Amino acid sequence: MKLNNYFIGLLVCFCSSLFLVAQDKVEETLQTQEIFVVKSYTPSLSDAFKINDTPQVPDSLKGSNKILTFKIKPVAVVSTFEPNKASPLKLKKRNSSTPYNTFFSGGFGTMRQMYFNVSSVVELDRTQRFGINLYRDGFGSDVRNSLWKSNQNFNQFGVHHNLRSRDYNVNTQIQFDGQNNNYYGLYERNWDKFLIEGIEPSIKRNFFKFRTDWDWFDSVLRSMAFQANSTSDNFNTSEQQLALQVKLGMPLGGGTIQTTAAIKGFHTAFSKPFFTDLSDEFTQGLGQVGFQWLHTNNDLKLKLGAGVSYLEGEESLNSKFNYYPELEIFYQKNGNVVAPYLMARGGVVLNNYRTSVLFNPFLAPTTDLKPQFNKYNASLGMRSSLSSIINFDFGVLFDQIENFQFYERLPMDIQEATSAYRLSNAYQNQYVNVNTYGVKAQIRIDLAKNNFVHFETRYKYYDVNDNLSIQNVPSLQMNWKGQFRFKEFVTLSFDGEVYGDRSALEHVILQDNALKSSYFQEIKLPIFYRSTAHLTVKLNSQFDAFVKGRFSNSQSHGQWAFFQEPRFMVLGGITYKFDFQY
Repeated sequence: MKLNNYFIGLLVCFCSSLFLVAQDKVEETLQTQEIFVVKSYTPSLSDAFKINDTPQVPDSLKGSNKILTFKIKPVAVVSTFEPNKASPLKLKKRNSSTPYNTFFSGGFGTMRQMYFNVSSVVELDRTQRFGINLYRDGFGSDVRNSLWKSNQNFNQFGVHHNLRSRDYNVNTQIQFDGQNNNYYGLYERNWDKFLIEGIEPSIKRNFFKFRTDWDWFDSVLRSMAFQANSTSDNFNTSEQQLALQVKLGMPLGGGTIQTTAAIKGFHTAFSKPFFTDLSDEFTQGLGQVGFQWLHTNNDLKLKLGAGVSYLEGEESLNSKFNYYPELEIFYQKNGNVVAPYLMARGGVVLNNYRTSVLFNPFLAPTTDLKPQFNKYNASLGMRSSLSSIINFDFGVLFDQIENFQFYERLPMDIQEATSAYRLSNAYQNQYVNVNTYGVKAQIRIDLAKNNFVHFETRYKYYDVNDNLSIQNVPSLQMNWKGQFRFKEFVTLSFDGEVYGDRSALEHVILQDNALKSSYFQEIKLPIFYRSTAHLTVKLNSQFDAFVKGRFSNSQSHGQWAFFQEPRFMVLGGITYKFDFQY
């Protein structure tokens, strides 16, 4: 018990001494001490994409900002600023307009030109459209230095119907054409006045065409076309043509295989042949089948195929069965400026009266008709493009042709001078086997808003068997076309062509035998060119004014020997556009 009392007394004395010591240090200040706590690092995925703040280093130094005071001296200057008093620019909303469905265009020009063109396309319903067109062009005056009347005119009337849906599209067309011309290309000699005045030189031809095209978008049968033509003239010539073509296609081997089958035929009857007194008739038929495999999914684009044809009614070719290539190879790698190509597209063509007179309107209403076989029709070359603006195409050409068609002048036969084409002033078809070698070059410059310039030239060498000569076929041909549009109000378009040196036959008539030509001689025709230009000025949304001009260097000859062409013609007119409601 005493021990406990003693222990308690010692504890009280110790606490009292601590209290006294603490009272002695009241005047001292409080101090702090930094304690570093080490914690294990735990990464967080959410901190991976945070932008870390720029670390700041603690610094006890702190500088105060100095205040700078500037005193500006007033300087007298002359002000040249004039405020713009114009009203602020206001953006105009562009009116969205749809093209008018009908237009009328007409005009008159020199040499008694009369131009007339009416076209209209109306919507019958959501799936059908119907169109109609009426066209006339030509001149009524005679060409300079022609002994006979030499006026020309062309008329056309056509209707068109379109039926479309999500699965197919059908276009049907009916067209009537009329072509009036004259055999005015007489030789430069002293003609009997009574003979010339007693002959009517006009040649009037009428053309009829019916064509229907069917296209399917998701079917093995891709398209089908049927066409029927009829041709007649004022010399009782008649011709009928029929043609049917079918195209099929289906995927195969990463590409598409296509099959084309066609049947064509015509019957032509000439009632007034040149060399005989009997009527002359031609009936020919042609069947063709072609197979092509197309692959265009990579840089090397291929169209590999061949065709075969069977000819009936004509024995002038070496065989009734003829085979030919249908080949196109084109390599275009991204980034390459130059793209090489190889093409070979042969085939058999039926030469008939209709196609011949559309190319040469001075063909006699009696001629020989033979098919033409192009064995290769090949071209090897390269295309180049600079910034998709300037495009070049250069290539070499080769072909072997059976029955190459050209035009030769008929001799004179005054004994039957009641016919306008018997004074050696009309042409006939001639045929020859030939190998052709040539080059072609073309350049096209595409500018903004459908402005462009295109120029092309071809040179061909004709290696004729048996040393025969080809008449009225130039070795050099050039053509050009272009269009420039200025601020949507003025449009200038132009085109032209050049025919190089070529040979022709001139039948010589002796004075002691004036009834028939005695012999012929070959003459050289000079370079011939012609060009046209069309300037259109937009007056308002419905009216346009236009001027058309035509120029040629024709002297004694035009494209065809002794058939001069107008040197210069100008025509002006108005175009009116409107919506026709039925």
